[in-house]
Amino acid sequence: MEHRLTLIRVLTECVDRAEHAPMSLGDALDSLKTSAFGLSTVLLCLPFLQPLTLGPLSSAGGLVLTSLGWQLMRGREVMWLPQRIYQIKPSTKLWERLLGLCTWLLKVLAKITRERLTSWVDGRFGERLCGGLIALGGALLVIPAPILPFNNTLPALAMLFAAIAILERDGLMVLVSVFFILATIAYFGAFFYALYFLGAEATEWFRTLLPSMFG
Repeated sequence: MEHRLTLIRVLTECVDRAEHAPMSLGDALDSLKTSAFGLSTVLLCLPFLQPLTLGPLSSAGGLVLTSLGWQLMRGREVMWLPQRIYQIKPSTKLWERLLGLCTWLLKVLAKITRERLTSWVDGRFGERLCGGLIALGGALLVIPAPILPFNNTLPALAMLFAAIAILERDGLMVLVSVFFILATIAYFGAFFYALYFLGAEATEWFRTLLPSMFG
């Protein structure tokens, strides 16, 4: 509960401050203080939950999230990010969208998460496991697939649930994260397999099939 309230408070402050002066992403991340790795992962995953590709931003975000997962896996106590990331200043409108999405997401999570299978998420084992899932999800996010819908969404969901697992001490969310990691690998694998063997025809088939599946 504390983590949810902290994230909502930080995003609300970002909206308020951005209305008067640009607020950097670093200021928001520094405000998270406790549980910085998990909450930062949640915050950084939010822009990638929509189905459209974000181009170079996906690669940059993936590298940052891979770094966060690696630092968590290695047991680093103080989070490190490149200064360029800290200096990014999203617009007020983007902060508002993140706040709205985050508020909705945390309301949903409040209904489905609870402390269970805590041996999977506590201590160094939990940090290594969840950090590894976040690092792997970030690496998958870096893979360039600009014509492929949901190429951001699936790895972002994997990282999101890994972060939720360690924040809420809910080991079941680890299984959800693993599911989305495997789904991402299968999805990318099917696409690149078809692309390699069938070429342009496979690309066009993917582009026409997926809207009909999710529309």
